[in-house]
Amino acid sequence: MKINLLFLSLLLIGGLRVKAQTLTPEQLQTDFTRFQTALAEVHPEMYRYTPKPVFDSLFAATQARLNRPMTQQEFYVTMVPLLVALKDGHIKWIPAGQDEHYPFSTSKLFPLKVYVVENRVWVVGNCGSETVPKGAELLRINGKPVSEVIQQLLPNMTFADGHTVNGKYEDLNHFFAGYYATFIGAPDAYEVQYRSGNEEKMVTLAPVTLDQIKAYDEKQKPAPQKPFRLTFTEDSKAATMTIERFWDDKKEQDYAKFLKQSFRELREKRVESLVLDLRNNEGGEEKYGVLLYQYLALKPFRYYEYISVRQKKNYSFPVWSPKLYQKFKWLVVRKRGDGYVFTKQAGLKRQKPKRDAFQGNLAVLVNGLSFSVTTEFSARVHADQRATFIGQETGGGYVGDNSGIFAITQLPHSKIDLGIGMFGFHMANLPATLKPGQGIIPDHVVVPTIEDVLTGNDRAMQKALQLIQTGSAAGKSSITTR
Repeated sequence: MKINLLFLSLLLIGGLRVKAQTLTPEQLQTDFTRFQTALAEVHPEMYRYTPKPVFDSLFAATQARLNRPMTQQEFYVTMVPLLVALKDGHIKWIPAGQDEHYPFSTSKLFPLKVYVVENRVWVVGNCGSETVPKGAELLRINGKPVSEVIQQLLPNMTFADGHTVNGKYEDLNHFFAGYYATFIGAPDAYEVQYRSGNEEKMVTLAPVTLDQIKAYDEKQKPAPQKPFRLTFTEDSKAATMTIERFWDDKKEQDYAKFLKQSFRELREKRVESLVLDLRNNEGGEEKYGVLLYQYLALKPFRYYEYISVRQKKNYSFPVWSPKLYQKFKWLVVRKRGDGYVFTKQAGLKRQKPKRDAFQGNLAVLVNGLSFSVTTEFSARVHADQRATFIGQETGGGYVGDNSGIFAITQLPHSKIDLGIGMFGFHMANLPATLKPGQGIIPDHVVVPTIEDVLTGNDRAMQKALQLIQTGSAAGKSSITTR
């Protein structure tokens, strides 16, 4: 499973509240050793993007800094560069019992909701009683240029595979206040300089609480819809399929049943073109991505090349991992070369298209929150030249990711939970022209403007519909595979 909510439900509980407690250098060194041991024994692809010599130097430099008493927050922040160096968007680093995105402050939070594009930031909402106009561009926060604020936060963010950054921008769009409080501060007031129209203004805003932010977010939620949807154009020559997540609740909607009925209907109506909307889909179960591609593939395919595992023996430190895996790993994990691979995954076998597999033109919409299983699926589609992609580069990595089931350990003194995906997924038959660390880069990049965000104007969908109407959404033939 690759879903944050499921991970959070498995976190070890009962950790002491140690926010204000000072940790001694001896305690810090003990926790550092547990952290380093856990990565070494569990993480399947520590050096996928960062070479071992670089990692070793970073470990040494970090350990040397743990030579003075620190608070839990200081230790948390000190260790973050090691997590960022993994370039693994699935890694979890959460003080026990705390909100993942607001781990140290639930008050004195930045009161504005924002939209970030590279180094520019616009206001899209106000969580407090004082207001800044929606659409205003932020220029400074407490005297610091907003561009410097963004560049201070980005290097401390882990929601990105490889060298991708769009996942980080999306995280800022949702949790800017939490990141600001953790890595910059939680002051008693926020002096904000902004530009609205041709005017620049300065205003001092009172901070808000996490409860106020959550109340604002709740009010902004769109009307509930089913997570899997299929709609048709008036002439029924084209359709749009939305997959919000790769997992389901059978009481709400059955994913496999939805696909079976939908693709049968596409065939019966002789639909010529399909837009598949995977934006904001952070993933789910691997088998759901494989199943969807069975309904879209034009020929038999391999989904994964292999799935790496760090080791087969029991871990040397206290850790939680699924009992079922621990019981049967002797059967499903095998030696391969200098390492180990996980063998019980349908995507490792050659797959055939379904009888009702869609044969027409395909356009796929992705963005920075297209992650994990969604990026795996998109990689298979893109590598097979099956579709035209529209939107923004995915937050997940093209070559694969580190996820699957998690091993979770709680550091003994700081009481921070470290969660590590145990499987290293490697996609099969990838393009030879891939750049290291890239995500799925759309053929047509469409970045929403602040006006698009405020008015709900969906230019990426408009572009996709335009392409399929003109017959320009077929697969490409310029990509070579290895």
